[in-house]
Amino acid sequence: MITHHLAVDLAFESRNGVTTDDDFDTFTDRFIDELDNLQECDPGIIDPDVVGSLTQRSLSVTMGVRAHSLEDAIRLFSVNVRAALHAAECGTPTWPHFVPTTQSPEVRPVDAAIG
Repeated sequence: MITHHLAVDLAFESRNGVTTDDDFDTFTDRFIDELDNLQECDPGIIDPDVVGSLTQRSLSVTMGVRAHSLEDAIRLFSVNVRAALHAAECGTPTWPHFVPTTQSPEVRPVDAAIG
């Protein structure tokens, strides 16, 4: 596996009225806490960091992601950023998403992998 260092710039708006700089700061703190929680759970996430602007309501997120390919790293990076945003109570309705098409998937036991 290779460590890929990735970044994304995000802009935010309030959907429920006027918010203060303190409101956005509180959200930012919660988002950072959630990224840190994800890092504790996944050794493939390395040094997530966030910088931003209170007045512009923007954040830049960077982190290393251990993955076999850049495509896998981008996917894992996006999933973790999105999970942290959702945990911080921020929706991402315009991001691509998938819904199951199988109405009643068959769940079955499998043998444990021996390795």
